Amino acid sequence: MDNLKKDDIIELSIADIGAEGVGIGRFNNEFVVFVPGTVPGDTVKAKIRKKKKKFAESLLIEIITPSPKRTVPECEYFGTCNGCKMQNIDYNYQLELKRSIVKNSFERIGGFEGIEIPEVLGSEDVYYYRNKLEFSFSNSRWLTKEDMDNENADKDFALGYHIPGFIDKIIDIRACYLQSLATNKILNLTRDFFKSRNTTVYSTKTHSGYLRFLTVRRSVANNDLMVNLITYDENPELISEYSDLLQKEVTEVTTFVNSLTTSKAQVALADNFNTIFGKGYIEEKIGNYRFKITPNSFFQTNSKQCEKLFEQVAEFGDFKPGEKVLDLYCGCGAISLYISGMTETVHGVELSSESIEMANVNAGLNSVTNCSFEAKDVKDYLEELIKPENQDAARFDTFVLDPPRSGLHPKAAEYILQYMPEKIIYVSCNPGTQARDLALLKESYDITKIQPVDMFPHTFHIENVVRLELKKL
Repeated sequence: MDNLKKDDIIELSIADIGAEGVGIGRFNNEFVVFVPGTVPGDTVKAKIRKKKKKFAESLLIEIITPSPKRTVPECEYFGTCNGCKMQNIDYNYQLELKRSIVKNSFERIGGFEGIEIPEVLGSEDVYYYRNKLEFSFSNSRWLTKEDMDNENADKDFALGYHIPGFIDKIIDIRACYLQSLATNKILNLTRDFFKSRNTTVYSTKTHSGYLRFLTVRRSVANNDLMVNLITYDENPELISEYSDLLQKEVTEVTTFVNSLTTSKAQVALADNFNTIFGKGYIEEKIGNYRFKITPNSFFQTNSKQCEKLFEQVAEFGDFKPGEKVLDLYCGCGAISLYISGMTETVHGVELSSESIEMANVNAGLNSVTNCSFEAKDVKDYLEELIKPENQDAARFDTFVLDPPRSGLHPKAAEYILQYMPEKIIYVSCNPGTQARDLALLKESYDITKIQPVDMFPHTFHIENVVRLELKKL
C-alpha cells in the first residue's frame, strides 16, 4: 500500500479486535491498520504512526460513529490503568470476542481447520469478582490530566497500579471495581495513614525505603479478608498504630500480616511474615473442598468461576473409580483435590516447593488420602517417567495439564507423546501457547471437547479447557 505513509490521517471502519485489545481496520478494504482504543463497529479517524510492509500502526484521532457494542466504563481510570481494557465493551460482546480469540488461536497458530468453539461460560460477577488484588507504593506518581490541573497533587506518593512501559510510575487509585468496597476502604485508609506520617517508600534506584506493596485477599465462601502489607524492614510501633486503625475503621478485615522483603525484585512476595492479628491466612471453598491461602499462595483469582472451570475439568475427564491421574503443574493441589473423589489416585507435580507444601496442607485439611504431591520440574519429571523401568510401576491413565502462560516446554510435549496416556485434559490461560502445544500433540491425539471459561471480565484473558483422546490405531 504505497500511497499510505506516516502521519497520514485516514478514515476507517473497525471490523475486528486483536488479542491485546487493539482495534483492526482495513484501509481501502485490504491493508490492515491497528487502532488502539477502538471497538468493532466504530468508524474513526486515525493518524498513521508506523508503516510496515503488511500493516500499519496508528493513533486514534476521533470516533466519528461509535459502535453499538460500546458501553460507558464504570472506572474513572479506564484508559490510563492497564487493567480492564474491555470495560468500554458490552459484556456479552466481550464473550463473543474471547470466543473469537480462542478460535483464531487454534486456526492460525495451531493449524486446526473447522474447529468448533462453544460459547464462553460467562462470569456471574463482572465487577468485584477477584479474590486478590496487589497495589504498589511509589514515590514517582503518574499524573493524570486532572492531576496536572491540580497544583496541590502530591507527585511523591502513590498507591495503586503500574503504568504500562514505566517500571516505577504508579497511578494513584482511589477506587477499583475488581474486588470489593471494603478493599477500597483499606486502600484509602492505608494511603492516608502512611502519607500523614511521612513514611518512606521503597525506591528501585536506591533500594531503600519502607513501604513496598499492599495485597488484599478475600474468601468468597467464608467472608475472610486478609490485609498483607509488604515492607522493606520492621517498624513495630508504626505497624501497631496502623493495625489499631485498620481494626477500628474496616471491621471486615479478619487478619493482618506484615510481610518483610529486601529483594530487589519488584514482585509482591516476601520471605518473612509477622501475623499482627487473626490467623495469618484465609480459607476458600471450591466445591466440597477447603483451601488454606497464605500471603504467598497461588490460587485462581476468581473463586466462583474457578468452580466452573474445575467442573469442566471433571466433566471432560469423565474419571472412573479405578483411574490413576497425573496432575502436571498442580500448584497448591486445587484440581488434584477437586477430582480426588472421582479417581483411584492423583499425583501432582509442581516446580514450586512452597506450592507443594500447601498442596499437602490442603490434602490434610480435607482428609484426602489418595493424592500425593512432588516438587519437581515437569519436564524433568516426565523425562524420568518415560524410562522403561518406571513406566509399569505407576501407569497413569490420564494427564491433567495446567501450565503457566508460556505453555509446555517442547521436551515435555515430546515426553508426553512417548508416554501416550489414554486422555489428556489441558487447561490454559493462554489460547495461543495452548494451540501451539496441541499442534505438537495432534499427530497422536484428537481434540474431542473444548470449553472456554471467562475468569477475568473486562480483560482479554480467557481460560480454555480441552480434552484430547489418544488416536485409535
